[in-house]
Amino acid sequence: MTRSTLIFGIAITIAVSSPAGAVPVPPCDTLQNPIYLQVGDTQLNLMKRLGRALRDNTAKPITLVFVTSGSCVNIDNMYHRTAPITANMQYVPSIAEDSTWQPSSATLACSPPTGGVFPDIANSALFNSACTTETPPTNVKLTTGPTQAYVLAVPKASGATAITFEEAYFLFGFGPLVLQQMAGSITPWTDETQLFIRTSTKSTLLAWAANISVPVSKWHGMAFDGSPMVVSALQGSTNPGAAIGILGAEVYDANRLSLTALAFRANGQYAAYYPDSTSTSRDKQNVRDGHYTVWSPTIWMNKVTGGSPDKPDTQYVIDLIAGKPVTPAPSFESSVIVAQVGLVPDCAMRVKRSFEGGPLSLYKPSTSCVCKFMSSVDATSCQNCTTTCATGTCRDGYCEEF
Repeated sequence: MTRSTLIFGIAITIAVSSPAGAVPVPPCDTLQNPIYLQVGDTQLNLMKRLGRALRDNTAKPITLVFVTSGSCVNIDNMYHRTAPITANMQYVPSIAEDSTWQPSSATLACSPPTGGVFPDIANSALFNSACTTETPPTNVKLTTGPTQAYVLAVPKASGATAITFEEAYFLFGFGPLVLQQMAGSITPWTDETQLFIRTSTKSTLLAWAANISVPVSKWHGMAFDGSPMVVSALQGSTNPGAAIGILGAEVYDANRLSLTALAFRANGQYAAYYPDSTSTSRDKQNVRDGHYTVWSPTIWMNKVTGGSPDKPDTQYVIDLIAGKPVTPAPSFESSVIVAQVGLVPDCAMRVKRSFEGGPLSLYKPSTSCVCKFMSSVDATSCQNCTTTCATGTCRDGYCEEF
């Protein structure tokens, strides 16, 4: 009989690549208007795309300088200033610096100020209460951002298409060897070395733990510190039929050519659902309407004094991510960036929950952006408009529901 794989939390994970022949690493504080962030690695695609847009933002150029780490570590560092960032950080080049750079390209590296730097913005990719019951300090402001889904993914060579709450509970809670000793197994996942999970401070593990009722300390599988490691393990598996891993939907969306997301039947449901309306779409329909239940809000934190941000541009960045109006208006559409990396803006959600893995209830945001969201990720059947609509409200060129 085997016991659960030990899970270790790593304080800060940094994966910075530099292109061949790159210039020496510059000091981060010499970059144009740097904002320092400590975010979950599921937010890497957002940091790349938004970072590129903000470097070239005509109205207010900003350089997002960031490291990736577990959500719980990010929260603790923002609440308590426990660990300054001392290792090299990441950023993306402006068009003037590299016109050929793409979001699939490597980030650039810069060195933080002497003695390290604390983040101006920190991110949690789930409810903060999943990490700590501590009340946020009065000098830390929390802003709810777009919704992030989580998936169970398998290699393309796998024949699996769906998994149930009960299967996930027994598979990750007891492990294949224990199940086999109990004269049972969950086919095709019969090899514990092919269960690829995350470490205990990561939102991906915490979110799935809350949704399948398996405590974080009881999970079976091979625990990886970074999402890219889970992706590589799935892609390189020598036994793809038995391989399965947990990922943020944004990470999965960037690897759809080599991986497949399983439909998930939650506890009490009669059918299994993909995060999207089909296995190939990107509309997050089932997340938005509550059929797919494994999702969390992203939480964005910055320092404030008397309610005003210590560094005003931190609120500018956070509001862009959260879909709130900003001044001056950016020279790009932040809502499109958010949608295209696999996140769901609040204005497109129709369900909500109040704690990690909690029950869902109907939700109506103050304004709807479903049409705009759909046009950004797939296609929309919404009526186009310029000023008025026969029904609904004309917004961003579409007749929105309200």
